[in-house]
Amino acid sequence: MYIVTRVKGGIELYVYAEYVLIENIIINYIILYATKIITKTKSSRIRLFISSLIGSLYILVIFFPDYEFMGSFIIKLSISVLMITIAFNPEKFNIFLKQISAFYLTSFVFAGTIMGIYYILNNNFKLTNVSFRNAKELIRFLVIGIGLAIILIHYIFKYHRARMNKENFLTNITISLNDKKANLVALIDTGNSLKEPITQNPVIIAEYNSLREILPEGLKKIYVEKKSNDLETIAKVMEEIGDEIKLRLIPFKSLGNENGILIGFKPDNITVYLENETKRLKEEIIVAIYNSKLAQDEQYNGLLHPEILG
Repeated sequence: MYIVTRVKGGIELYVYAEYVLIENIIINYIILYATKIITKTKSSRIRLFISSLIGSLYILVIFFPDYEFMGSFIIKLSISVLMITIAFNPEKFNIFLKQISAFYLTSFVFAGTIMGIYYILNNNFKLTNVSFRNAKELIRFLVIGIGLAIILIHYIFKYHRARMNKENFLTNITISLNDKKANLVALIDTGNSLKEPITQNPVIIAEYNSLREILPEGLKKIYVEKKSNDLETIAKVMEEIGDEIKLRLIPFKSLGNENGILIGFKPDNITVYLENETKRLKEEIIVAIYNSKLAQDEQYNGLLHPEILG
């Protein structure tokens, strides 16, 4: 069964009611399930299904001329609020805002993807005549659109989860040397196993630019002239600096660099500002100077050895 209705300009819109109902239940369920994951909300499958069904029935109602008022913004917003309430039963207003924001964000991804697929596969350049010749054509557009939307949402989840995990492991640290201080944002890197080879002390890796203000002029010259791997230059600078700063040479391996060397130094003290406490490190810790970017998005400029925090 299909419903034929007219929009402005006399354009006919062919809608197969049974397919629209099933398609909207599926899409609404996926959107609500995505909202559940994004907002980390607990909900049962039956609540999600009932909410999806109500949203789908509303879509059918607005195709009948006698119920044209149901297409108003207030009614649409009310249906969205009802769906969120049935699906998640939010206890606080701020949680409700988070849920309905995620709901609309995911909905826009689906809508944009399906319209984009229609535009690409439609032979006409314009999207003014939205019609389907038969149920098979309608299903084809829906399957492709829903499939791509699910893939997009998957990668949005993946990015969101990776970003959240990264942010959970970011902390501020202060490195003090000769009455000077450098403030960094460090990633607590569980993959960082770098240690000073002689003492086996853990190593914090920090970008040169973030440490520049506390380093002696002789040491800065090495990085300005890009000679941080020149052992002869490093030896000469170590002799010139003397006891002003205790330098260490730390060999390391990385992708594409099997024999790298980092210049490290022993700071006077290091303070780590954790979420629930401020930790002043008393252990022997070495800070290695890295003359490049540690993060492409510049979200952090240091790597904190996990052993330092126990």
